[in-house]
Amino acid sequence: MTEPNPPSLYARLGDTGINQLVDRLYERMATLPEVSQVWQMHHEDLTQTKARLRAFLSGWLGGPDRYTPQYGMPRMRRQHLAFSIGRSERDQWMLCLRIALDDTVPDAALRADLDATFSAVADHLRNRAETDIDRQPVVSTCVTPSRSAGRSQQERDQRVPACQPCQSDCHS
Repeated sequence: MTEPNPPSLYARLGDTGINQLVDRLYERMATLPEVSQVWQMHHEDLTQTKARLRAFLSGWLGGPDRYTPQYGMPRMRRQHLAFSIGRSERDQWMLCLRIALDDTVPDAALRADLDATFSAVADHLRNRAETDIDRQPVVSTCVTPSRSAGRSQQERDQRVPACQPCQSDCHS
């Protein structure tokens, strides 16, 4: 029998896990030559960047909302519009994230769940059309883990207009 309310990704990862993941993500980004395009998008001092990402991940993964009270609505896509993000940049960021996940999350099932969740948002942040297919109207799945908890993989993969998944502008 399945649990009616499975634990959130936040409950499974915890604050310590988030902190370790964020630290390792930026360590890898700073040291891997193949991700130099993404690394150049960041400030030299990552103190504020890491703090904001930790606060965002807490609420986004189903834990306490630490981002909105301090920084306002996340609007991740809007905040990344200043950067040209295509497949290459998405893939560079995901390479760093996947290495960080491998280094910091021992639970393989949790790693896979986090990878799928981060992959969806990384793809959603792309803002540079690279092919005719990329020029089609933007559609995405809801990338808010708490909104997709308890849904089947097929339901989570169903493509819907970006503004519909959770009826908020968290994706903007």
